[in-house]
Amino acid sequence: MSSQIRYVVLDFDGTCTQIDLMYQGFLAAYLVELQHANPDGKPTNAAWRDALDRVRAASPKAGWSPTGGLPAAPAAADPYIHAGEAAALLKREDDKLVLPTTAFSNAYKDHKADWRTEVVDVLEALVGRDLHVGFISNSKTEGINARLDGLLAGKPALRKAIQVRGNAMKFEIQPVPPTSGLAANHLAEWNRVPEIDPDGASALGRPIYLRRGSYFEAICNLWSDFGEHGFPIAETIFCGDIWELDLALPRALGAPVHLVRRAPPYQTYDYELARTAPAHQSDDLRGLLARL
Repeated sequence: MSSQIRYVVLDFDGTCTQIDLMYQGFLAAYLVELQHANPDGKPTNAAWRDALDRVRAASPKAGWSPTGGLPAAPAAADPYIHAGEAAALLKREDDKLVLPTTAFSNAYKDHKADWRTEVVDVLEALVGRDLHVGFISNSKTEGINARLDGLLAGKPALRKAIQVRGNAMKFEIQPVPPTSGLAANHLAEWNRVPEIDPDGASALGRPIYLRRGSYFEAICNLWSDFGEHGFPIAETIFCGDIWELDLALPRALGAPVHLVRRAPPYQTYDYELARTAPAHQSDDLRGLLARL
C-alpha cells in the first residue's frame, strides 16, 4: 500500500491518546460539575452510576445525537459521549435538573488523556517516509496544536510537518451538499456518498448516517493545507477509533481506513470490527505503520 498512499489523516482523542487511563477521573469530574450547578446537589453518586450503566446497556443501538437530530455514534463509544448521554437521560427524567454548558470543558481540561506511548515514533516514521500527516478531530484546533507543541518540543521539523484541523464536527449529519468553500469544488464525490450505509443497519439495529458535511469540508481543507488541489481520496488513509465518526464517511468516499481498537471499558463494538478487515485494525498505532 505504501506506494499508493501520500496522506495520513489521524483522529485525536482515543486514536492517539489513552482514554482507558483517565476515564474514571473525567466521569467523576463531570458529575461534580453537575452537582455544583444544582442547589440540591443532584444527581447523587448512585443516580449518576445508574444513568451511566443504563446508557452503556443501551449502546450501541442507542445513538449519540448532540445536535438533537440523527444519531451520529454509539451513546457510550467513549467517556466524553457517555457522560453527555447520561446527563441527558437524567434531564429527561427530571426537567428541573440543570446541565451546565461548561460541564464537559471543565471536566476535560483537568483530565486530558495522555498520548499513546508510540505516537512520537509513529509520527516520525510517517513523516520520514515523505507522507503528509494531519489530524482531523472534533477537539479544538488550538488544543491539539498545544498538545503537539508539547509532545514535539524537541523535534521542531517534525512538528512543522504536521497539520491540524480541529472543530470538525464529525457528528453533524448533513444530507445536503456543501455549497461554499473548497468542499463545493468536489460535489461529484459528495453526491456519490449514500445518505445511509446500506449494510450497517442490519448489524447495528439503527441506520449509520454517512453524509457529514463538516467532516467532508475538513478533509478538503486539510488537503489544501498541504497544497493539494485535487481529491486524492484513494491516496489518503484515515485512522480512527470510532467507526461512525472517523471512518464511515472516508470509506464511503473510497479511502482506505484503519481502525484502532478501543480498550475496555469502552471496547470496540462488534459491528465496528465487522466493518473493517482484521488486517485493517490494531490495538495501537503501530498497526497503522505496519500497513504503510
